[in-house]
Amino acid sequence: MIIGIVGCAHGELNLIYNTLERIEKENNFKVDLLICCGDFECIRYKKDNDCMNVPKKYQKDENDFQEYFTGKKQAKVLTIFIGGNHEAMNVLKQLYYGGWVAPNIYFLGYSNVHNINNIRICSLSGIYKKYNYYKKYTEYYPYDDISKVSAYHIRKYEIEKLKLLKEKIDIVITHDWPNNIEKHGDVNELLRRKHHLHSDIYNNRLGNPHTEILLNKLKPHFWFASHLHVKYAALYLHTDKTNYTRFLSLDKAESHRHFIQILKLEKNKNENIRINFDHIPKPMQYIYNKKNNYSNKEIDNISINNVNQKEEKEKKDGLMDEKADKQMDGQTEEEVQTEKNINNKTNNKANNKINNKNSNEYINSEQDYNLIYTGIENEIIENFEKDEIIEEMNENDKDDNNNENKNDKSENYENKSNNSEINNFLEKNGELLLKNNNNNNNNNDGNDEDGNDAVSGENREKCYLCYDLEWLAILKANHHLISVNNDTDYNKEYLKYPSKDDFEYIKKKLNKLNKITFNDKEHFLVHGYNQPYFKNLYQQRQCFLNRFDFQELSIYDESELKFFNEELKMFDNVENLENLENLENHVNEKSEVYMNA
Repeated sequence: MIIGIVGCAHGELNLIYNTLERIEKENNFKVDLLICCGDFECIRYKKDNDCMNVPKKYQKDENDFQEYFTGKKQAKVLTIFIGGNHEAMNVLKQLYYGGWVAPNIYFLGYSNVHNINNIRICSLSGIYKKYNYYKKYTEYYPYDDISKVSAYHIRKYEIEKLKLLKEKIDIVITHDWPNNIEKHGDVNELLRRKHHLHSDIYNNRLGNPHTEILLNKLKPHFWFASHLHVKYAALYLHTDKTNYTRFLSLDKAESHRHFIQILKLEKNKNENIRINFDHIPKPMQYIYNKKNNYSNKEIDNISINNVNQKEEKEKKDGLMDEKADKQMDGQTEEEVQTEKNINNKTNNKANNKINNKNSNEYINSEQDYNLIYTGIENEIIENFEKDEIIEEMNENDKDDNNNENKNDKSENYENKSNNSEINNFLEKNGELLLKNNNNNNNNNDGNDEDGNDAVSGENREKCYLCYDLEWLAILKANHHLISVNNDTDYNKEYLKYPSKDDFEYIKKKLNKLNKITFNDKEHFLVHGYNQPYFKNLYQQRQCFLNRFDFQELSIYDESELKFFNEELKMFDNVENLENLENLENHVNEKSEVYMNA
């Protein structure tokens, strides 16, 4: 399954989907699932803006989501997202356990676990603030400047539920980072890009300390996040020295930023997940020019050997220039050659050391050389470097001439860093890319190594959003703590792992639902976005609660529920963008009544 991961969306859905479409067209594959790591900003109409905490300079009367909500546009790929710190909390609060906000766009809920095509995804919305971590949800509509901030702060109850998970998790999605994760990547590069994080890193305040516990408890294969508006990768090797987590944070959705990453994930019969690169039609190939810059200008026929030949040619050109300079100084050709031999002998040992250290540099494709690095960390970092360079080179197709006169010093420094990354990439991964290219050229029968149909540029694999049995059993054992009939503080209660009876109860309920089978395992589908209707957030919540006989949540008050009900009646009459303006005026009148109640 090919997955696209996006950082902070900030309502820029058109940019995200257009970028995704361009990547698919250029590489001849289809992304099956799109994951957004927060700040989705599902603003249906102007009133939702009042429920979202955002600086004034970033406030918008409307964003791209409105077109997808009204049906003017539709997401072509299944899109799932979590909540961040810039969200319309009146919308997400009604979907505490998750639900559809538009056709093919699904909110994963405050904390949740889902199965999508046998890939187990754990999600957690919001960000961590210590002063609200142990408090109950006491934010109700209409929100003031304080409550619309605290509404998206993570509560202890959500973390404790996730800590109960015992079965293997493949992917974890959060908005902010786990504490200390930055120490398992290139911290210096992070500080170069985000120097203001120095104090938080030095004082160990960057990220959520409770999700760091989750990281060690769940040991997921992947952890995706955003929030800090920077692309950053890290490899977290767990204390057992056998499990490791690939961490990836992405930038915000904006032109010329690294906000999207494409991965192809596969599961074998042993339920082990791995990254596959066979969806990439050919390796990225670069020309090394005299300025030490690589570019991707129509060089489809250029191989690693061509790059090597170009290096040799430039080296010869350099020697000829040096020879000409010496002759201009009055030296004969014999004197020049003698001086060259002396220099070669003097530097022979140093050159041997360099050659031994960089033995992987520009390897001939016909050599039988093993590029599998010793140790798990080198292998995974290699994969990340390759995928990152490919994505960066795709981004570089954009016209950068508009920014040519801006921040010249900063851009020159950035170019040096990028050149260094590309050099390292070619040194370490050149032959591996070449081998992959040869393998792809030999596999013209349309099948991969496992005998499955290869990815087609025309078809998109259908994704099935399904419930998770263990997670539902955990809810069965602990949902009563946050139900409307419980007056206790759910953050102070002890949460328990479900009993066998809880599992059997959930199994009986699930057997009444539609199901799909993956690898001989049955998975049960969540409700569709038209059953109930995606605009009816109340019915979606009740659909979930009724399926498992859970009581209503205690996080709503009476006036808030009344407002949501009136809002729903008005949405039933909205079929296009023009009618939203009338809805805005009507809702303003209604909201004044509830504020004065």
